[in-house]
Amino acid sequence: MCGRWNRRSFLNAAAGAGLAGVALPRGALFGEPGTAQASRSDTGTWLPLIQPPEIRSENGVLRATLAAAPGRFQLGQNAFDGFLYNGSYLPPLLRPRVGDTMRISFRNDLRDDPSNLHFHGMAVSPLGNSDNVFVHVHAGQQFDYEVHIPPNGRQRPGLFWYHPHAHGFAAKQILGGMSGGLVVDGFEDLFPIVNGLPEQFFLIKHAEPGHDREIISINGQLNPVVKIRPGEMQFWRIANIGATLFIKFKIEGMPLYILAIDGHPRSRPDRATEFFLGPAQRLEAIAIGPQPGEYAMGSISFQNQAWKKPDPPQLLATILSEGPEPRADANAETDVLTQRVARARWFDEVRSTPIVHRRTLVYSRTPDRRIFMINGRVMDENRVDQTVKLGNTEEWTVINTDRQYHSFHIHQTGFLVSEINGIRQNEDSMRDTYSMLPATADEPSVLKVVIPFTDPVIVGRFVYHCHAVDHEDKGMMAVVEVIP
Repeated sequence: MCGRWNRRSFLNAAAGAGLAGVALPRGALFGEPGTAQASRSDTGTWLPLIQPPEIRSENGVLRATLAAAPGRFQLGQNAFDGFLYNGSYLPPLLRPRVGDTMRISFRNDLRDDPSNLHFHGMAVSPLGNSDNVFVHVHAGQQFDYEVHIPPNGRQRPGLFWYHPHAHGFAAKQILGGMSGGLVVDGFEDLFPIVNGLPEQFFLIKHAEPGHDREIISINGQLNPVVKIRPGEMQFWRIANIGATLFIKFKIEGMPLYILAIDGHPRSRPDRATEFFLGPAQRLEAIAIGPQPGEYAMGSISFQNQAWKKPDPPQLLATILSEGPEPRADANAETDVLTQRVARARWFDEVRSTPIVHRRTLVYSRTPDRRIFMINGRVMDENRVDQTVKLGNTEEWTVINTDRQYHSFHIHQTGFLVSEINGIRQNEDSMRDTYSMLPATADEPSVLKVVIPFTDPVIVGRFVYHCHAVDHEDKGMMAVVEVIP
């Protein structure tokens, strides 16, 4: 079928990437043929994409218990010893609403390592037993989090996630499996078109069996089947909740219509055919079922680090379009693209606010890649690196001197990307994490962002860092304090 990327065409593409002659079973990992197969049911049929278990708020309170402990998990034919929440590689999806309070009992049963919880992208307090990454819950201890989502703050409905953030231990624990999804419900208030649509979560993680190999899973599965009817609209929520993975991917012959990035709504949907998600980045989109057939969702080869070969492509999922033909409606795409966000956006306010102060951050590392720094210093939890007055909107210039991807992430507030390598940007969404291009042999990569420190709820100490969390653990993180 014209425009369809089935398994045969994916194999042809793999051959063009230097993988010719490799016979791959369904769900195989490119670059490690035949070792990472998709799960099958007892009857031998390939399994559909499973969805995470959910915990929703009741009467304004979300109550949950999360226990972190060593555990073993299986990805295809590969078994791993890792670290899991509640014994599962796919832990509960937390679903509060704006105005709710999350009361989460966290127990650390990791034997030796401290841990904690961070609620990534949430505009909530960084103090006390809220989203406080300076809390270290030691082995055998329990800590009760109480995170209030203000009804009139900057937090809006959207897709977020949770993970450990104890400095020096985050990469090990996230790579071992400790991460889960978080949704602030009510997105239909922003884009009413999603109301009643089937909802699919794609929570991307990766494991590293060694020798520079990566196994990428979606909801803990390898190459699951995602079912959709021709012409059917679905609401897809895609998040990279892994530790260090930068991934570029596409669904050949099937675009998505992006409604939000990092939990921040766009003013209107944007049609996209390729997608780049660094660690922690998310997108929310409408999918429209294509003509009947199979369509491969696969990663696209690209070079992350200048001293390594490009990452090989991998087959991530198979989109299966089948069922009754759609009603005669050639305007489905037009109907989606003419949608407009139904509420005022924080983005528009930030874009028009004067800059009060400018700062510069320089990312660097030692030649042996054991120490990563911001402005020549490594993370010190007892040091405040930047002090900001509440109410200020600032422009920060982030300079990447390293010939690999890094990212910029700041807690408690979103930001607006304003310039990349000297080119002004006209983005239509706020972000909370942005992947920075590598430096070249001739010059560094430069990112400029506009950060609003205007929400009273964020007063206190929190951090900014690269979200490739092995870099963060090795020092590429610093502390900002917002003062009244």
